[in-house]
Amino acid sequence: LVRSTDSTKSGSRFITAVRREELASYRFNNRVYKDKYMKFNISLKDQQKEFLDQVVSDFSLGEIEISIQNLVKEILNQDDNENVFGEIRCIGGCFSTDQSIEVELEDELISKMREIFQQYDFEEYDSEEEELSKIVRSMINYADQEGDLKNIFVRA
Repeated sequence: LVRSTDSTKSGSRFITAVRREELASYRFNNRVYKDKYMKFNISLKDQQKEFLDQVVSDFSLGEIEISIQNLVKEILNQDDNENVFGEIRCIGGCFSTDQSIEVELEDELISKMREIFQQYDFEEYDSEEEELSKIVRSMINYADQEGDLKNIFVRA
């Protein structure tokens, strides 16, 4: 009986150790999934850069990358793609850009942006980075023309 108890304790310890390892792995994988990011360069026109600089100043965001991250998250969370991307919001010279900003966005947001690019009738671009830039530029133009800036750039 004692032997059986030792065996059970030992077996129980093993199972507990495996379960802890599985849970740690699950948590680790969950965290990694949620924390995966992609860096890419967004090409902006001078007018868009000036708009974002003003937003950074008005809402004390610190840097332009934060304004872009807030913009992308909020626009995608609104789930109002037709209003944002359904009409052409190009301000001219779609292929020519003046400035480039490196931004890091969550993979989940990038996936949504890829889907949007496929859904709407955008011009063809040579790279995915240019396609993602187009989506962000469309969001900036929407925010500048019709967006509720406090809703987009102020965190509760």
